[in-house]
This record gives sequence, structure tokens and C-alpha cells, in this order.
Amino acid sequence: MKSTIKIALVSSLLTLAIGTAVNGQTKKAAPKKPAAAATKSDGFKKLASGLEYKIITHGTGKKKPVLKDHIEMYIHVHIDDSVLFDSRKMYGEKPVPYPIAAPKFKGDPVEGFMMMVVGDSAVFRLPVDSMQKAGNQLLPWMKLGQKIEYDIKLISVRSEEEEKKANDEKSAKQKGIDEKQLQEYFKKNNIKPLKTASGLYYTISKEGEGDLIKAGQTVSVNYKGALIDGKIFDTNMDSSFHHMEPFTLEIGRGKVIKGWDEGIQLLKKGSKAKLYIPSGLAYGSQDRSAIPANSILIFDVEIADVKTAEQLKKDADEKVGKQKLNEDREMKEYFAKNNIQATKTESGLYYSITKEGTGDNAKAGQKVSMSYLGKLLNGKVFDKNVDSNFVCTRPFTFTLGQHQVIAGWDEGVALLKKGSKGTLYIPSYLAYGERGMGGAIPPNSILIFDVELTNIEQ
Repeated sequence: MKSTIKIALVSSLLTLAIGTAVNGQTKKAAPKKPAAAATKSDGFKKLASGLEYKIITHGTGKKKPVLKDHIEMYIHVHIDDSVLFDSRKMYGEKPVPYPIAAPKFKGDPVEGFMMMVVGDSAVFRLPVDSMQKAGNQLLPWMKLGQKIEYDIKLISVRSEEEEKKANDEKSAKQKGIDEKQLQEYFKKNNIKPLKTASGLYYTISKEGEGDLIKAGQTVSVNYKGALIDGKIFDTNMDSSFHHMEPFTLEIGRGKVIKGWDEGIQLLKKGSKAKLYIPSGLAYGSQDRSAIPANSILIFDVEIADVKTAEQLKKDADEKVGKQKLNEDREMKEYFAKNNIQATKTESGLYYSITKEGTGDNAKAGQKVSMSYLGKLLNGKVFDKNVDSNFVCTRPFTFTLGQHQVIAGWDEGVALLKKGSKGTLYIPSYLAYGERGMGGAIPPNSILIFDVELTNIEQ
């Protein structure tokens, strides 16, 4: 859990703190030129924005980055001895690419990056307080008053046009390398595949039935993915990879690599095929754990099922319908066994009121305060706000009808008045449905809440 939080914070540091949006969008207005810096006793200079910096070594570059430029750098982010991000450890000797966008807040380190030239090494300091003010959630051990340090070495600066040209040249070169590797592989293995205009190769060993798959349809696929040297990196047809269920996705929506989006549309329900995907249609120059940069990928695929959006909706409706009938039967059996008289609403919610309360029923938009005990149909208590064992002992307050709670609460509490006490019997589709909630509420659980509406703010 701690490592997950740390990774999330590093992501924030490299986006919000540096001030660069992930999608590369920038503000139209150019940033103001930094005001003259004041020199501190430790040799750092401080800009009017609050950013502190020290140039350690001077490079020989002439161009300073401006908005929309693309830079490459080595970056080491730390607070004292606690390292938050180290590009050399994560990426070896590959510098981190970064598009320059307008600073997002006062003291944003990107302001300092725009003062550097290629070959410069510098240290930038940013108070933790500034990170907090910018809306970042701090790690528990961080203290206000500490400073985040960014150790930077600038490797390259390219304009948007230069970056595009460099990427195009790199892609064209890699495309040629991939094509040569594929032709050698086909010759060695006596394979005669078909080729599409994009450079994707494929063979079909079983035609399947019906029409070709279309963009927008949802497919279920059994697959095995391997590198060109035969090493399998993922499959749902081998239990050692711990996921044997078919892979389901909506095709043609960019939810998978381009080679899959294109290749699957060459097939029909029941088809079996091999897709030979050059790196440009796969993960390109990105390293992805078991898939090295610029890897050609070979996929064995079998289309287990194909469904339209209408068929999926129909299936979902039928599934919910069956679930409703089953849960209604379970609740009726529970009521009969425990001699409970409950009223049913149109949605399938059941409720009983043991104390009427006074005034009008609670209405959507009103802030209500509740005391409650929540349990499963088997009697196991999963939450309670009148028991210190469940941490919270204060009334639970929320705005009714604003989807701040499960649907069964939004509906059920609206049946109550100030001072009312009662019980809500909530089917899973008005609660947490198939996903459940943590380990306390299993999927498809009927929930029972003993509730008291303690206050309604008018």
C-alpha cells in the first residue's frame, strides 16, 4: 500500500509540480520573464515566485526551452534523504522526455527548466507548503517547512517541429528494422501471411462465421502473446499466467494497441488467427515490463464471442432481471422466517418504520444526519456509526438525492421524517451490485440498515 501511495505522489510531482499536463496542452499566454533573483547565503538564488535554484555546471547549449518545446533530462527528486523519483534508476541511461507547458503555480520548477541550456546541471528547491497549496496530497511523513529538491541535468531541447521530425525519422527507421525482422522470421518459418496497408501481417487458420467484426462491437478473445524470439509475455490460455477468462473489450475505440484494433476487425466470431504486429502498431519505443522497447509482437487469437451494444444491453437487462427476482425471493424468505412486515417500493426496496418522526419527509437537496447500523442478510454487521469499534461515532451527514450514497439510501431516507426510526432492506442493485465493497460487503449482497434520521437542515 505504501509503495502505491508513493508511486501516485511521484506522478503528481512529475505533472503538477513540474507543471506539465500529461496531454501536452499549454496555456496560450506566454509566462512572464522571471524577475531578478535574490542570492541566499547557501548560494541558492530565489525568484520572486519563490522557486530557489543553483546552477551547478554550465553547459554549452545556446537555446533555452520555451512553451511547447520538448526537453530530455535526468531528474532526481528528493526530500532530504528520502528519494521520490530517480530517472536513472528507473530508466537507466535513458533521459526522461518532457513537453514544456506554462507553470501551473508559483514556484513551479518548470520556471527553472526554462532558464537552462543543454549541458546545464541545476538544483531547484520547492517548499512542501507550495505543493500542498497546489492541491497535492502529501505523504504522511512530509512536514510543512521541508523542501523538495529537483536535481536536473538537461540533455536536449527541441521545438515542436523538431520533435515531430525526429519522431517521424525514428519511426520510419524502426519501421524498416521491423519489416526486415518480420521477413526473416517468415522465411525461416515458411509463413506466407497477408499484409495490410498499415504494415500489420496476419494469417487465419479458421475463418469463423457471420460478418467481419466492426468497430463498436464487443468481443471476447482467447489469446497468447509472444515476442518474435518466441518468449510468451501474456496469455489467458495458460493457468500459470493466472487469468483464464476470455479478454473482453469494445473494439475500434483505442482501448488496445493499434495492431489489435485493426487485426480483430479482419476476423469473425469463431475465427482463429495469428497477428504479427510491428512495434509501431504495438508499444513503440515504450518499455513495458516483459515487453522491451521496439518489440514486434505475435498474437495467437481466437474470437470466442461477438456482441453488439444492443445485445450487451439486452444481456445486462436480463441478468439484472434474474438478480432482482432471486433477491426478492431471498428477502421474502427472510421476512417470513423472522416474522417481519415490510413495505415494498416500485424499485424493489423494502422498508419498515418503527417510529414515525415529525414534520415532512426528507427531500432531495436537504442535508440530513443519520445514525445507522448496516448488516448483511446473514446478520453480520459491516458498519455502524454508534460503535467506537467502527471508528466513526458521529451522525453521518450527507445531502439527499445527490448520489452521495447508494441508491437504496437516497430512496429510503426520503421515506423518513426528522426523528424517524426504521429499517431499510436494500437489494444489491440498489447498493454495491457486482463489485461489492472491499472485503466487508461481498458482490451481489442484500444490505439491511437500521436507521434513525436525527436531523434535517432546512
